[in-house]
Amino acid sequence: AMREEIDARRRKLIETVKDQTPIHPAWLATCINQVKSEDAIVISELGAPLAMLNLSKPLSYMGGLLSGGLGFELGAGLGAKLAAPEREVIVTCGDGSYMFGNPVPYHYVARAEGLPTLTVVANNQQWLAVRQSTLDVFPDGHAAKANVMALTELKPSPDYEKVVETCGGRGEKVEGPKQLIPALERSLEAVRAGTPVTLNVQTQARR
Repeated sequence: AMREEIDARRRKLIETVKDQTPIHPAWLATCINQVKSEDAIVISELGAPLAMLNLSKPLSYMGGLLSGGLGFELGAGLGAKLAAPEREVIVTCGDGSYMFGNPVPYHYVARAEGLPTLTVVANNQQWLAVRQSTLDVFPDGHAAKANVMALTELKPSPDYEKVVETCGGRGEKVEGPKQLIPALERSLEAVRAGTPVTLNVQTQARR
């Protein structure tokens, strides 16, 4: 009964957000579910929300490390692909996490060692975790009342999808919800053929 209730809540949420622009993180996870293989490994650091992912095989998810480790997801994605080269590896992360993960060495090693992955940058143009943590502790503080909270905005946003191109990969920007599934399908087709791909997905500022 609890499983059915959770599924009903998920369906209701998806129906509510599926057409929203920028893209809602729940819709991002739903689209990943639709295109990934059943045994795909998903690495997530402030990317696709775990509660919305369909994971039925063992060793299919890594995320939410208690040790923190901002930027761990890129290296973890390479490690997962090295450990299980026959499985798809999908790395989902926020734009701040992507920068902290040191993307140029990540893409360089992927090419040098033949470790193609799909990287999905959930780009909300801010350090959302920093902003939300500040609001959690000081909901009525000065920062909460500011037009732009200091040290949280990441604008103007870089073209993250172009970074992988410097290392022989393919990149694409996704701005609307209807573009997402076709972009994911193209990306996974390229990854399966050995070409790493980065999607720069414009997302809402939601945790």
